[in-house]
Amino acid sequence: MLPDLKRDADGGITVYVQNESPGKDKESNWLPAPKGSFFVVMRLYWPKPPALSGKWKAPPLQRVN
Repeated sequence: MLPDLKRDADGGITVYVQNESPGKDKESNWLPAPKGSFFVVMRLYWPKPPALSGKWKAPPLQRVN
């Protein structure tokens, strides 16, 4: 999956978590979500020490309408 994600101009990755397609050009970074409320869980495999100690924080989700 990771090689298929498109990077932003700054090298980051934007993931679209929503019910409807964000558009054909963004579908490689789309995670379909159900209509209505849902929650997001991040699973870290082989986390580095800052994640284990709580010093690293995941970037906040941004709601875009």
